[in-house]
Amino acid sequence: MPPQIYRSQPNESQPRIYSDAMNSTLGFQRVYVVYSASDPSSLENFKSIAVLLDIDARYIEQTSIERANTLQRQHAYLANPVEIAELDTHARIYAHMARHDIQSALIIQSSVDMELDIKLRMASALGDIPDPYDMLFVGRHYAEPTEPHVQEMMTFLRQTNSSDPSAQMQRVWAKREFASRKTRVYLSSFPSGISAYAIGRQMARRLHHRLRVRMTVDKHDLDFILADVAMVGLSIAYSMSPSPIAAYTTRHVSDNQLLTHSALHVMSLRQDDPAMLSPYKDWASMWT
Repeated sequence: MPPQIYRSQPNESQPRIYSDAMNSTLGFQRVYVVYSASDPSSLENFKSIAVLLDIDARYIEQTSIERANTLQRQHAYLANPVEIAELDTHARIYAHMARHDIQSALIIQSSVDMELDIKLRMASALGDIPDPYDMLFVGRHYAEPTEPHVQEMMTFLRQTNSSDPSAQMQRVWAKREFASRKTRVYLSSFPSGISAYAIGRQMARRLHHRLRVRMTVDKHDLDFILADVAMVGLSIAYSMSPSPIAAYTTRHVSDNQLLTHSALHVMSLRQDDPAMLSPYKDWASMWT
């Protein structure tokens, strides 16, 4: 049985590069949500978020490992089956965008949590981002070298004695201020741990034509390929800071990525409060 593609609501957006970020597609013509049949709880969690925040999405079933094994044999793909499954899923999304002339789309993994005020944050980001652009990274696990205020915060953390009670309080307040700062966009340098990204029509068409060819010549996963596209200067790629979408799975207690007001936590769909976590996974040891 082929992977399913179905819509949550029968609403069609106008073909624009981006529109009002307060709408049900967060300012893009489409929202695609990739889910795994083996992780139904993440899908149900995302659907709960979609109802709470009025998000209209197309749900895309991720290519199965069995199908990925078949593709690997048929096309001599070099990546492992798990990575092939992810690559093939996103390649199908790019093909759908190209076939239906979708001007822009936000692609999200279902295993995420997001800020309650994500629409306000998207409105701020899309209002500041130069036009045209190819990609916008909305959800990341890790900090980027070019991300505003990151270097200053890293220096502060290294210089602060975490065993001193007053210093510990300083670190708590610094973390909260860092997470609640005004949303900004900046030229992406090396996005990593990508859980949500927006893509324009031209970039989708380029990736649609090139991704499967690349799968036959190197072993890199989707995360690396998207970061590589952002780095090599062949596209205009931006990132949002702070990230309003964070990876989350019910299989783990914490993913060490801070959200100031978690949608899942508000609905009691996660027990740990991400407002108490470190902003990024690579900062986890520094917040102790």
